Amino acid sequence: MRHLNSHVYEWLEQGHITPTEANELYRQLSVPPNAASWRSLLAQLLQWAGALSFACGVIFFFAYNWQSLARMSKFALIEAALLLSLVSFVWLYYRSAAKQLVDPSHCLFGATLANAALLVVSMLVGGLLALVGQTYQTGADPWQLFAIWALAILPFAWVAGFDGLWLLLVGLVNLSLGLYADTASLWLDEQLWLCLFVVLNLTIYYGFVFLGSASRRWHAPFVEYTSSLTAMGCFTLLVCWMIFEPSDTKPLLVAVWVGYFGHLLFGFWWFRHKRLQVYPLALGGFSLISVGAALFTELLFRNSDPIGGFLLIGLYIILASTGLSTVLRRLHRQAKAGISPTQTPSENEELSHE
Repeated sequence: MRHLNSHVYEWLEQGHITPTEANELYRQLSVPPNAASWRSLLAQLLQWAGALSFACGVIFFFAYNWQSLARMSKFALIEAALLLSLVSFVWLYYRSAAKQLVDPSHCLFGATLANAALLVVSMLVGGLLALVGQTYQTGADPWQLFAIWALAILPFAWVAGFDGLWLLLVGLVNLSLGLYADTASLWLDEQLWLCLFVVLNLTIYYGFVFLGSASRRWHAPFVEYTSSLTAMGCFTLLVCWMIFEPSDTKPLLVAVWVGYFGHLLFGFWWFRHKRLQVYPLALGGFSLISVGAALFTELLFRNSDPIGGFLLIGLYIILASTGLSTVLRRLHRQAKAGISPTQTPSENEELSHE
């Protein structure tokens, strides 16, 4: 179906068919959702909304009635909610397992109702840790709370293999590192902390990319998108920072530039020739355009007219972005058509004409 839709789009662009004929073909190829599909979708959305509302309601209930509740009442309520959510997860998990034996279309991992209950459990674990810290005044730093929270929900994320839990875990790890960097800012300078964020998110990204291709448990597209975006954003900011304010530590300066271009070359080789994906190629391309613009700014504005420099930089950004968008659009069409990245252009043309 995906190949046929891509061919219809190519025929329309090449002028072989009219828009009316293309709409008729799309109407014949696509299968409209029936009432049962809509009912299942709405049921899933309402169940997820109810589960998340329950977790948020428990947390806000404690925040509003903090002074009115006794110490034991606070622990009893949140532990009861935690136990109820955990029992719900076990029951829903085994009910899904029973359906899996009957109908293979049901999946144990992913955005299931059982994993919604486990997500509620993970959120309530954070509430319980915050309650312990506020009640007994342990004196722990905020970054320790989020680090322990991330460590506590790691088994839940591994058991469920759920994208939302992995995303929560990665967010907590980044937040704990950011709070720790704010607490221990005197130990390292800002560029080194930014480099640590780059290394952390790149490790998470490539870990999920390689492990996700081998096991469905590690398949987390949202985590890949967010971690790669965070890593490339921090990497681009760090390299641009190095352009305008070079680090006094020469090994760090060399390591950042070598690591940046090494990451771009490896990403281009892997996501273009091994496993075609447009999103990481787009991140790398636009990051390279940003770094080039920063480099031109530093070179042109040092001893030249700023007006002419702005014109040249603007033309560079427009032309580079246009060329990159054209290439990405062609690669996106190639990915939608299911063409292997190892095929030659002549083979691609022959396959598109078949």
